[in-house]
Amino acid sequence: MRRWPALAGAGELPVVLTRAGLEMAEIAATVEEFLAAAKEHGTRVEVVDVPDGHHGFETLDPTDASREAVRRALAAVLAHLAP
Repeated sequence: MRRWPALAGAGELPVVLTRAGLEMAEIAATVEEFLAAAKEHGTRVEVVDVPDGHHGFETLDPTDASREAVRRALAAVLAHLAP
């Protein structure tokens, strides 16, 4: 497993991660490694899945589903930062 040193000091705020369902296998594997490492470190991760999205879906797949995934991710970040 790769080392993910940033996870050790991530703090209490969760990481918001968008996961493209049609991701390249090489990148999808690193996402899974990251999620496993986050679990090991006790880092909370909120995953926004985009089942029909490719890598770069926010620009390559301009669909309603892609736009909704971006909105969900943004809303999650803002909700975690709001007092």
